[in-house]
Amino acid sequence: MRYLVDSCVLICVIDNNIPKLGELYNLLRNPKAECYVSVASYWEIIIKKNLGKLEIPSSFAEEIMDFGFKWLPLEPAHIDTLELLPDIHKDPFDRILIAQARYSFLKLLTLDKKIQQYF
Repeated sequence: MRYLVDSCVLICVIDNNIPKLGELYNLLRNPKAECYVSVASYWEIIIKKNLGKLEIPSSFAEEIMDFGFKWLPLEPAHIDTLELLPDIHKDPFDRILIAQARYSFLKLLTLDKKIQQYF
């Protein structure tokens, strides 16, 4: 199975917050799982870090790779897919992750109930 990991799930993985992830953790650790992290998530996390809303180690990008995640670049087709999304969720970073998941045929792993309404 191929997954796109949202920002909140990504932070939980890096922080080793297994209780918060619940069953998602087992999906992520499955050797058959192909897991991606959007560059948009990394962008969001860096913005929150710079605003003082989040603390991450300087090695955060390396830790993402060490965990076995692959980077999903942001493509113009992902942005075009935004037009097709219903207006359920307002957060622009979440919306681009939804668009990327849909366009790239990835299952979006999230704890956000609003995002789950898109799938």
